[in-house]
Amino acid sequence: MFFIIGLIVDQEGSSMFSSGSANMQQRMQKLISEIASIIGPLPNIIALSGHTDSSPFRSASGKTNWELSTDRANASRRTLSDAGIDPDKFVQVVGKADTDPLTHEDPYQPQNRRISIALKREVPVLPPELRKDR
Repeated sequence: MFFIIGLIVDQEGSSMFSSGSANMQQRMQKLISEIASIIGPLPNIIALSGHTDSSPFRSASGKTNWELSTDRANASRRTLSDAGIDPDKFVQVVGKADTDPLTHEDPYQPQNRRISIALKREVPVLPPELRKDR
């Protein structure tokens, strides 16, 4: 079972990444490092997903929102790892482009550009004596 520990979203006039790239802004690097210090000691495995808004993106090299969202998720994984997260904890790094907007009513909103960090619990929530499946 995965549960979302956090969403890091863009705000109007304040982006996590340089426009159209996976180059992380300095304040985003600091935020990711702070998150790493909190989740690093936890026993959970981690899944990351990158999301874009619905603004069409196509680079000179032919990259689209799919590649951009994947590259940003991967940049976040590298930054978390550089900040001390064991690389073996990462079980999934995906790009979702604009397929899962946070603000469905307006898929062009900056809040749709985000990184999701999900943790998977590998131990039961309840002690064995309280679980029905025993």
